[in-house]
Amino acid sequence: MRSLNLNVAIDALWGGCYILVIVSGFLFWKWRRANSILKKLLSEDEIHQVPNILSLTSNERMYQLFIQKQQYDREQLQAQLNENMQDMQDYYAMWAHQIKVPISVLDLMNQTNTVDKYETSSQLIVINQYLDMMLHFIRLKNFNQDLAYQKINVQKLLKSVINGYKFLFIHKNVSISINDVSFTILSDPKWLQFVFEQVVFNAIKYTPQGKINIVCKNDNQVIITDSGIGIAQSDLPMIFNKGYTGFNGRLNSNASGLGLYMVKKILNNLGHDVVITSKVGVGTTVIINLQQVEIK
Repeated sequence: MRSLNLNVAIDALWGGCYILVIVSGFLFWKWRRANSILKKLLSEDEIHQVPNILSLTSNERMYQLFIQKQQYDREQLQAQLNENMQDMQDYYAMWAHQIKVPISVLDLMNQTNTVDKYETSSQLIVINQYLDMMLHFIRLKNFNQDLAYQKINVQKLLKSVINGYKFLFIHKNVSISINDVSFTILSDPKWLQFVFEQVVFNAIKYTPQGKINIVCKNDNQVIITDSGIGIAQSDLPMIFNKGYTGFNGRLNSNASGLGLYMVKKILNNLGHDVVITSKVGVGTTVIINLQQVEIK
């Protein structure tokens, strides 16, 4: 009887082992299948068809959804990388065209021995402006990694910007004035200086002769007004769009359509804001609100 019971137990044990092997093999097969699908879908070179989700088990459906999410994320990342690369290529081509003009002017003066101090200084300022714009455009892609907030005396920063363009003011016969109101804010000085430089440079560029007036207000506003050619009303809603140059840009072959786009983006990232009003033949007013609204 004991021998019979032992044999039954051994047979049952072997049967259990056999079933365990079959179940383990089946689970291993399912794992291999799911892993194979995952590898195929995450392939960088080709996209494969995914089995009908209704024919899969719950675990396989979970794998399926995970795989689809990974595939979607990869495609989005690749699309973003392609877009960034195209943006950089377009900007480099535009920048190369922009910087050729002042270099050609300097080269012509050198060849004809007609070097003028103010003209030379003005063209060097323009070259430096375009170089600075290119560097900030590149750094704008990683804006949050390049922030250093500190207290800024806004009037002092504006006077530094004005001093940097003194030869341009003389060369273009443009007068500049700034009021005596001073206030301090918390922001990033290098990015804010770039914003002021872009706005003042635009004012000089589109004011053949005339004046630029800068007003600092106690409510943390800076108002920069010029008596230049102005901006068409039809262009105003789109002046902050990337690459948009409008009618004035068509008159000026060196316009990139990136200056005001960068101004708006930088100020928004710093938690500030900007509004522009203009009238053709009268001039343009740029209102920069430096109150801390929301840091993005």
